[in-house]
Amino acid sequence: MVRALVVAAGGGGDVISAVVAGHRLGVDVAAVLSYSWDRLMLDPAPGPRTRADFVGGVEPAPGVYEILGGSRLRSGARPTLPAVAAVVRERVLLLDPVRGAAGLSTQITAAAKELAADEVIVVDVGGDILATGGERGLRTPLADSLALAASVRSGLPVRLLVAGVGLDGELSGKELAGRLAVLGAESVFTFAAGDFDCVRELFVWHPSEANGLLAAAAAGIRGRVETRQGDGMVVLTDAATVAYEFDANRVLAASLAAHLVGTEDLDAVERVIRMHRGSSEIDYERQRLAEVSTSAAYYAHDDALRTIDQYSDRAARAGVDYLTLRRVAELAYAMDPVSGARLRALLAASRPDRYLPPLYRTR
Repeated sequence: MVRALVVAAGGGGDVISAVVAGHRLGVDVAAVLSYSWDRLMLDPAPGPRTRADFVGGVEPAPGVYEILGGSRLRSGARPTLPAVAAVVRERVLLLDPVRGAAGLSTQITAAAKELAADEVIVVDVGGDILATGGERGLRTPLADSLALAASVRSGLPVRLLVAGVGLDGELSGKELAGRLAVLGAESVFTFAAGDFDCVRELFVWHPSEANGLLAAAAAGIRGRVETRQGDGMVVLTDAATVAYEFDANRVLAASLAAHLVGTEDLDAVERVIRMHRGSSEIDYERQRLAEVSTSAAYYAHDDALRTIDQYSDRAARAGVDYLTLRRVAELAYAMDPVSGARLRALLAASRPDRYLPPLYRTR
């Protein structure tokens, strides 16, 4: 059996889907590698965390840092990786991007040598890793593109898997269809209802929308879903459950990742992304931080339920079947870990027929 390192390209919730994808591919997963890069509601510092930000992990090899269930950030913020590591059976290793693609490739190579891995499987949920860089709706290409660039740079055999195409709401259906055709997408499997059972408990609290939507689609949920900030609409269909494999080198040569292969620090990565996009997602997080920090939560009051009910009714009349829990949290201004947990408890107690993590039914 092939022994593989599975790289969760987008960080955040991609590590959950990467675990499931490894199971479905039938490989021996030596470890799952992921950025620690969470929504501001969990970790208010913009950008990904580095090795220096963590305590409580272990170093199985020089330059390789393993996240454990008891690992924590020095800042006191609540990263998702330790909580995921406490649930999954796979080892979880940190992708530390402080030294750009050069540093990440060194980490991947060291991990492969230490854990006797034969290949690297890069997993992206949504499909933004396929972007050329000019797509109007592209919002978060940095993490995915950098992960692909570093994996290919490592010199190890690399497979690229894209699941839940379109669930991140970044590339249009026409753009994605074009990229699937041009890049030679090959359907390798379809996610099924029981695939996410081993990690389903994580979606009760994890804010990742694309990965939550993939799990929902695999469970058979179909319909129109409104996502964060009310500016995104995702339709869950059978197509959302298909996983495609690509030639990693072919995608690299025809995407933003090609411009990141030579980077040696995170500042250089941001400069490349800004050159092609005008700004990076870290810039966006820096802007959002000020907005979120001035919000006042009112999750525990009748006002929260009234606001959510009224909005849900309007959304239902407009043909929306579900809201993501991230969207519901925005409506209640519950954008930090404590208020988010209290909001979920409130919804579970007061609206149990609608509260279906990671979704909220509008009717």
